[in-house]
Amino acid sequence: MPELWQRPEMLSALQNRNVGQVFQLVRQYAGVSQTRIGTAVNLSQGKISEIMRGTIRVTSFEVFERVADGLDMPDSARLALGLAPRRPQAVSAHQHTSPAPPSDDAEPSSRTGPLTPYLANLTGASSRPVISGLRHILTGHIQAEAIMGPLLVINAVRDHVPVVGQVCRVTRGADRVEALNFASELLEFCGWLHQDLGDFTGATMWTNKALDYAMELGDQRVISYILMRKSIIATEAGDYGHGLGLANTALAHPEALTPRLRAVVLRTRAAANAHLGEAADSARDSETAFAEATAGTTQSENDRAPYCTPAYIAMETGATRVLLGEATAAIPIFEASRPQWGDSSQTRDHVLFLARMATAYAIAGEREQACAVTEEALSRTQALRSSRVAAQLTVLHGHLARWATDAYLADLLTRLGILLKSFSLPVPQPRGDR
Repeated sequence: MPELWQRPEMLSALQNRNVGQVFQLVRQYAGVSQTRIGTAVNLSQGKISEIMRGTIRVTSFEVFERVADGLDMPDSARLALGLAPRRPQAVSAHQHTSPAPPSDDAEPSSRTGPLTPYLANLTGASSRPVISGLRHILTGHIQAEAIMGPLLVINAVRDHVPVVGQVCRVTRGADRVEALNFASELLEFCGWLHQDLGDFTGATMWTNKALDYAMELGDQRVISYILMRKSIIATEAGDYGHGLGLANTALAHPEALTPRLRAVVLRTRAAANAHLGEAADSARDSETAFAEATAGTTQSENDRAPYCTPAYIAMETGATRVLLGEATAAIPIFEASRPQWGDSSQTRDHVLFLARMATAYAIAGEREQACAVTEEALSRTQALRSSRVAAQLTVLHGHLARWATDAYLADLLTRLGILLKSFSLPVPQPRGDR
């Protein structure tokens, strides 16, 4: 139905972002039922009916994207709706050929160069497709980073920061809400990239900036998620008491959070408690986190923690047990969740899981199991470069060294050492009070 998208009334509906009228015109001229529209755009028939009646008005960019994709809108219609074309071009006007130094926390605004005229000409109206296009790009960056680590994408992500900053300065109303939401997400991801490079200073700086946008946005879920991220950074940097305090603050309004968000904050608090030697509190948080993550497998609401599955919580729980000196108790926790790690889209988490499980086996003195799991971890590392993984593999190397007189173990340790050297990343060094 290409001609439908050229009708004057459809163009008017798209330009006014009146999704209810769009649905009405699709039903009128294409003969599509409300149920079929709902299936296409992933909304219930009742919700479609409310939108068509005007009881609910769509304002979220995420829903606009789902509507455009579900109705197979051509690029002309997407642009009229304020979205990017299906194959958006990167907004960044230049790309670096080598990664930025992990310790470089300078504002990218000083590196914009040819972007300066572009930023000066951004307006509230033109910012809509910019955010839409950058959302597509960020999704790709997140997927790539989970497989190969932060070095591949960090420069490109940082280059988008001044664009998003300018968008936030020039937008108002519903568009500004979406701009603030996206800005907090982009800068939080930038903080994560620095954290996974072992740069806690840079990670803290970018995550603080993300929190600034989140506070202006006023969305409790976003605020809690970013406070959780600050808690992780503080804990990994060795400031365990601060990490615990931030996790407590992130859980100040648990009723406002989704099950997955509660789970991911609870596992963060469990880690901080484990570092502080609070075994009972850590175990209680881990148990509750697992229950929340299990409930989260059926939640219908989107949030920023889709990765927080029961398998993910099990990995973190096992890690806290090892930290508390309970490696033997950690092994069955790891093994119970092992079959759930078949998704290759989360390579870093999978390798981190295997490295932690191998470490538990090594500490428990189970040499054959430790070697078998280490071999699996090595086979899955491939192009991955992650400081957090490097840190865990370094710990594993130290525990396997107890059997270095064995010829097979000596070869395994050599291969593990070569891999660690190839990472070319600093192993994070906590600077806390323990």
